[in-house]
Amino acid sequence: MNVGIRIVCLGLVLQACGDNHLTPLDASIDANTIDAAVVAFECPKSGTPPMCAATVAPTTPATNAAGCNPLAQTGCNAGEKCTWLIDQLNPAAGHIGCAPDGTIAVGCACSLGIPGATGYDDCGKGATCLAGVCKKICDEQGGAPTCGTGFACSNYQSVFQTGGVSAAGLCDVTCDPLTQCTSVSQTPNACGSMNAASPNRGCYGIASYSCSTAVAASLTLTDRMVPRTSTSGAPFLNGCAPGYTPLFYSMTGSTQVLCAGFCAALEIDNTPSHVGNSKGDPTAPAKLPMKDQPFTGDGTCEIGNKGSEASSTCKFIWPFLTDGNGAVEPDFLATGLLDRLGVCFANDHFMYDSNGDTVPDKPNPACSTLPPQSVLTPGNFDDAADFGCQRMANTARVAPALYDIHIGLRESIALVRHTLY
Repeated sequence: MNVGIRIVCLGLVLQACGDNHLTPLDASIDANTIDAAVVAFECPKSGTPPMCAATVAPTTPATNAAGCNPLAQTGCNAGEKCTWLIDQLNPAAGHIGCAPDGTIAVGCACSLGIPGATGYDDCGKGATCLAGVCKKICDEQGGAPTCGTGFACSNYQSVFQTGGVSAAGLCDVTCDPLTQCTSVSQTPNACGSMNAASPNRGCYGIASYSCSTAVAASLTLTDRMVPRTSTSGAPFLNGCAPGYTPLFYSMTGSTQVLCAGFCAALEIDNTPSHVGNSKGDPTAPAKLPMKDQPFTGDGTCEIGNKGSEASSTCKFIWPFLTDGNGAVEPDFLATGLLDRLGVCFANDHFMYDSNGDTVPDKPNPACSTLPPQSVLTPGNFDDAADFGCQRMANTARVAPALYDIHIGLRESIALVRHTLY
């Protein structure tokens, strides 16, 4: 689940997929003319809970045989598993090695032994304990073993990593970044958090989305706040509050990454039915970090909801997930969020390069002042689509004002997830 960043002129950042429970959006809705009732949204329950045995922290020293393969589960003796052995907790350090096999099934509560010789878990072969739950080991490169339907392979900092290179990932349940509902669970609200109004789990990602640990210190890190970072300064993918992601730089010319709120996007342009859509869809459900469940209207970029400034605009996220040829990240297309998910963009802080000399020279216009893309707008900066405010189906070319200011998905600086035991 690595995401890289690229810094060119302006800045944005970006990057786990599955079934989503967003209300379909209607681009003809005028947000200014709707007196929408605030309604609580119930996350759908699905799936069958695993059969869980009692968990007991291991006390038998591991054999620590070198050279085992956590994906193929080879290189260990009979009755052993190839797993991640914790050498110390702070700072987190460990290594891949062999340990006695456990009995706890994937999805069940698990226990870890004392770091060092017993620094392994009681999960069964092919799984590893993270944040108190057994997670299936998976291949981040798409090979075997893969995650099942409703799960995505995630990369965790300091788990199955040697010399900064990841040997394996772990399967996390996929989710909806707006509602924070899981795709497969009998406790789907707030990604299965024990207390949804103070969540210990959140739906995180940029191109794909899955549930991971929500750190208490991050719960107040909302729109345009500095996310938690690694020791190298790279933002953690879950370094913001649930429902937010490290995405944009603070302003044109800055390299300070800030959190940005996920919002329910609508098309914005100067036509009567779209001119009032700048803040997003007031009828779509979304969960704010400290509320106990999703509510309609909480997915807009209004101050106090997902936005933080008067110029906060709910722009579609898909233009920030394209390559130089305009192809959208495949993982994102698989989520079904293409014409639904947006992100709050503080429009007043950014400029664009209007003449191609690599120097930003004009402030970003409000999309509500621009026409929709058509044969009458053949230029690069003459319509709302050029600034990320139209659906992909209504956009004939890559938004030129956005490509050079977002963080690429496969470039140098990784966004990684916290490792908490």
